[in-house]
Amino acid sequence: MKTRLATVVLIVVLILAATAIPASANPPDAACWGQASAAFAQTGEMGQHASEQPTPRLGLRNLARALYDAGDIPQPSMTALGIFVATELGLSIEACGT
Repeated sequence: MKTRLATVVLIVVLILAATAIPASANPPDAACWGQASAAFAQTGEMGQHASEQPTPRLGLRNLARALYDAGDIPQPSMTALGIFVATELGLSIEACGT
């Protein structure tokens, strides 16, 4: 009985630990980009899904790197990309500090 209870407790602890780590792994980065892309989508300017394009897409991380290399954003991160999108669209996004 004690072994079974210990096993159940161990499983619950492992499940809680597994779900807590991803949730806190990168919150500022994810929150800023998530809020910026949601606000951008609400403007109706986002266009078609990437799978509808005839050629492969650049990808968001690569876009951030390209904007960084061009000197348009201060670092090649999703947070910087989110701030860039928010600023360019004149949006106030709490998670991005804009």
